[in-house]
Amino acid sequence: MDRKSAIQLAQQAIKQKNRQLIEQVLAIKGEREAQATAAVADQPIEALPLIAVTCATGWECYAITKELTETRKFRVRALYRTEGTRAEQRLKVLLAETEKTHPGLLSLRSGTDLYSQEILTDAFKDCNGVVLYVTANSAAAGKITNHGNDPEGGREAVMRQAVAMAGAVNANPSITHCITLVFPSDKVTGITSVGSKIPWWIEQRLRISDFLRGQGLNVTCIHRPAYYYGLHRVDHTATADFRGQTAMSRNMIKENTVPGINEPDFTVNWVDVRDIGKWAGTIFEYPEVFSNQNFSVTSCVMTGAECVERCKKINKHGTNFKYKQFPQWVMKMISLFNDEVIYPLRYSQWYNDDGNAYDFANEEDLKDLDRIHPRWTFEMKLEAWGIDELKPG
Repeated sequence: MDRKSAIQLAQQAIKQKNRQLIEQVLAIKGEREAQATAAVADQPIEALPLIAVTCATGWECYAITKELTETRKFRVRALYRTEGTRAEQRLKVLLAETEKTHPGLLSLRSGTDLYSQEILTDAFKDCNGVVLYVTANSAAAGKITNHGNDPEGGREAVMRQAVAMAGAVNANPSITHCITLVFPSDKVTGITSVGSKIPWWIEQRLRISDFLRGQGLNVTCIHRPAYYYGLHRVDHTATADFRGQTAMSRNMIKENTVPGINEPDFTVNWVDVRDIGKWAGTIFEYPEVFSNQNFSVTSCVMTGAECVERCKKINKHGTNFKYKQFPQWVMKMISLFNDEVIYPLRYSQWYNDDGNAYDFANEEDLKDLDRIHPRWTFEMKLEAWGIDELKPG
């Protein structure tokens, strides 16, 4: 089968699956509203289900922590490893704000080593659900030499976390539901020829959900795009809060410049962390729908050229924008002395070599998701960054 046909078949299957899940949620929601049962908000905080979120200082899991907390339908235990970081401070701010109106709804727990089943078992105590985030990225909290196609100890490190998590969940019978977050499922490998080899950390993490289910866990897997608004090293940001030291990390949308690492006509999916957080809440709220299911989400789909057009359309002052691709050869040169470039370099090689067949193709595939949670669109993000007010000159 040719690559295009394989992708189209997989996309149709995902779209149909999502529609079924959404219809089930809406039907149950309607029944609950018709029965007019006691509102969850009327329950005392100590009676709410307790959800543990691993890697809570990370980009995705902080968003899940925040969104779960703001639903007021769950108690949340935010788990993380390292104290004294800027990410921990962000959690402490959220905790202080929550304590003003809903004391006891959110709690923080540092020192949570993802490689220790003993520590995780204690951290998951009395929980009803957990968000399990297996990380492969280098970080101050436990570096893995992980980038490249043959990392030293990388696959083993990922699986050590998965084994520890599975053991900790099974040691806590109160846990009835888990969520994992990984990249979109592969639509072509083994079905058609793929020109570019899947980066190892993507391939390995795609195995995690099935591994956990094999250990007896009830796991809902959220498949989300690899690209986040405001996360990637060449993300679209108009702030001074940069995420690295290289020139790549300091690329910004500005007059005559919309930076990117892919070819201008290559379609890429994007997602906002808020959407991930909202769907995590819905999954825990409707376990009868999402138990042991795979669920694909994304916020928008666009090429680099379409990104430029969206910038032009939203801008109020006629400012001109042009797509500027960060050259692969420059990334390769920088990667010789700075590891932070290797991650986007692997992505650009994977995408631009036509090896990625994971993501949705167009906005039509996403419409059913809006029936429950309207997506945080790219236009909304541009406004949040102030791109709409960016004046010429």
